[in-house]
Amino acid sequence: RATFPGLAVPRGVAVPRLPRPRHVSTAVEKDVLGKLAFEEIAVSNNYVGIGLDARIALQFHTQREQHPERFQSRLRNMIHYGTIGTKEMLEQSCRNLQNDLLLECDGQVIPLPSLQGIVLLNIDSYMGGANFWGGGRKGRFAPQRYDDKLIEVVAIKGSLQLGSAKVFPVQPSRLAQCASARITIKQPVPVQVDGEAWMREHPCVIRVSHKGQVEMLSRR
Repeated sequence: RATFPGLAVPRGVAVPRLPRPRHVSTAVEKDVLGKLAFEEIAVSNNYVGIGLDARIALQFHTQREQHPERFQSRLRNMIHYGTIGTKEMLEQSCRNLQNDLLLECDGQVIPLPSLQGIVLLNIDSYMGGANFWGGGRKGRFAPQRYDDKLIEVVAIKGSLQLGSAKVFPVQPSRLAQCASARITIKQPVPVQVDGEAWMREHPCVIRVSHKGQVEMLSRR
């Protein structure tokens, strides 16, 4: 899994530019037959986030653009992330996000619990090293692997869960393990790809699937 599933939206949907575009293409209009088609807008190696984690990343980026002098060390960045996360813990601006999303994995609709976001993981390192999927087998869910071409989908219940995952292992809220995922977004919602966040202003359908992989070297 050296490269992540392509992220796509239907043609005819406006795609805003990322604050710092990486592997982003603009959307095109509907084809002459009036059928929806998907065009890749981003490639990720690590994860795709929808909801709470993307909102925190977007707020962090906005503040850093406005006051770059306040973001000149890793410690300061962590403090700012913590401050934004604490604010979100109180405001819960993404609460009941499950009402605005429809998640389909390998063609099957996945029932969503009460949540504030979902993350589609490609590797076992999230938010700078947290294992958000967890280890071991749980029910029908297998441990993560780099070469299985599968995506792990996890629910975000709140800012406390995100903060706790940075300190000690938390009980993962596993939703699915699949080869492809389709997320229907009904309301404006923040989205991020490998930390690059933007506001998805209009309803759309996002499709995430395996794109490709390359051989990697590792120590024995």
